[in-house]
Amino acid sequence: MANTSFNMEQTNFAIQNMKDTQVTVNVMKTGMKAMKQENKKLNIGKIESIQDEMEDMMMDSEEIMGIMGRSYGVGADVDEDELEAELDALGDEFLGDEDDSYLDAISADNHVLPNIPSVQPGSNVQPIAEIDEFGLPMVN
Repeated sequence: MANTSFNMEQTNFAIQNMKDTQVTVNVMKTGMKAMKQENKKLNIGKIESIQDEMEDMMMDSEEIMGIMGRSYGVGADVDEDELEAELDALGDEFLGDEDDSYLDAISADNHVLPNIPSVQPGSNVQPIAEIDEFGLPMVN
């Protein structure tokens, strides 16, 4: 009796597997039909052409950025000593007197500047609590 019951269960299991397989195959067929319909809407040649155009545009963009980043009139054989001497000569022309300041122009125009404070900031504030060795208030 147990063997007969086991054989029936095995048969039911096999039948259920066959039904599941049929459903799976039908779903696969339906999916394949849908994919074929959607694939007809796409033109592989056009997609490849678009990709090629995008690649060309990116290469052109990189070339433009390279051109825009070029240095003018500076060759690879620049002598550092000559460049430093020229910079020093230009610096002497533009700097003038090193004691000059942009604030000198303000005082020369008779602008009134604020007074310098006579006390340290916070010197008139009384401590609220005792302070420990780290400068923090003591907790009682």
